[in-house]
Amino acid sequence: MRINAIGMLIAFIRLRILNPEGDRKMNKEGHIRIIAWIHLVLGGLVLLAAVLGFVAVLLGGLFSGEILAFLASPIAAIIVAIVIAVFAVPGILAGKGLLEGKSWARVLAMVLAVLHFTNFPLGTLFCIYSFWVLWGKEADPYFEPSYSRYHE
Repeated sequence: MRINAIGMLIAFIRLRILNPEGDRKMNKEGHIRIIAWIHLVLGGLVLLAAVLGFVAVLLGGLFSGEILAFLASPIAAIIVAIVIAVFAVPGILAGKGLLEGKSWARVLAMVLAVLHFTNFPLGTLFCIYSFWVLWGKEADPYFEPSYSRYHE
């Protein structure tokens, strides 16, 4: 039952979200949406890490038993959360911009892909996939202002 549910979820994502026109073969737009969603999910995970870092630093100071740690932990928790959250913003912007077909998001996604290259092996694969999809003339029409997307 669990395998069938996962298979149905994958089929739904592939057919309805990535390729809403119902074509059997995924086009460049579907691949661009995959990259956009990967950036959005990674950005969301980094934001989750910021929240967890905030809570961990705050609780560590509260339960330390030291008055100085008790007083400094809220400030340190805010600083930790802001520093971590700053790393999530470019990925979220790239994902949202790619979904909307913004040309600046294409460049930002490729820059972020280069930064992911060092995260072997998944980051390297993501970098290669991003360049394969975003680089080249096949992706150019998607980023034209006159391009009609499925949600417009």
